[in-house]
Amino acid sequence: MCRISSGNGRGFKVRERLIRKVPDEMDGSRLDRLLRRVFPDLPAKSIRFAIEGGDVAVGGKAEAKGRILRAGEVVSVRRIADRDDWLPVAGDLPGAAILHEDGGAAVLLKPANVHTEPQRPLEGGTLAGYLRWKHPEVMEISREPGLTLLTRLDYATSGAVPAALSGEAFEFLRREREKGRIVKTYICLVSGRMDKEMSLSFLLDPSGGDKVRVRTDRFEEDPLYWTYVRPIRISADRTLVRAVISKGKRHQIRAHLAAAGYPIVGDRRYGTVPAEGPGKLRLMLHAGEVRFTHPSRKEPVSVSAPLPEEFGVI
Repeated sequence: MCRISSGNGRGFKVRERLIRKVPDEMDGSRLDRLLRRVFPDLPAKSIRFAIEGGDVAVGGKAEAKGRILRAGEVVSVRRIADRDDWLPVAGDLPGAAILHEDGGAAVLLKPANVHTEPQRPLEGGTLAGYLRWKHPEVMEISREPGLTLLTRLDYATSGAVPAALSGEAFEFLRREREKGRIVKTYICLVSGRMDKEMSLSFLLDPSGGDKVRVRTDRFEEDPLYWTYVRPIRISADRTLVRAVISKGKRHQIRAHLAAAGYPIVGDRRYGTVPAEGPGKLRLMLHAGEVRFTHPSRKEPVSVSAPLPEEFGVI
């Protein structure tokens, strides 16, 4: 195995500098399909990252993933990330903290504008990297990018994230998560005056790229995927809101509130970013509390994350 520099002082692990001719049986296939065949043990994101980074060429020219190949063409791979390159780099993280730690379970504080887990190979500065720095033993429990973190907050969202610190706790809490028993309460500042409680059940389609599609004409049947919203404090044109979800989908709270006419302040995808004040520098969404059953004592646990000062303006 050799290591090819990534240009940032570290490198991607690569088994070979691949140069290969397209076989007859793959004539007419897409470029990404050929790479999945050549690297069957690598995650799909390694292939996607290599192609998007210009590290895969056909006939000496970098090509897109959908490039149709012809038999005999030469495909070369300059570098491609190995599975372990997606593990978080251990290190301290400004603004992060351990809010709670007790018998196999912990709750971490994620600051805004950092990734929960790596989104590129060899990425540092993530909450998962902070967990690895504080508790290196979690590497023996999970080799996934998020290690033993049990929920994933968006890059711009801050707040409480539960984690397991033992194999038994990890298995138990993963089962609880699948049953919708890890309940998250968020605090958010939304545009508009919300004067009543709501249960939002618009059907979400997360397959449309960076932005979730919301079907306001169709509704989610499973209440575990509903968003329960209650106003806390109302000003002239904004409302501080409590939103509760059990088994959420990607961008669920953000997409649901925007579809209901109350986009979260500072949301670049589903709303607008104000020129000044709260929301200019961060999304006004904070995971304020997480509730779950303790993995060994089987008692209810509730952990709160302190509200950032930006939320005190209303």
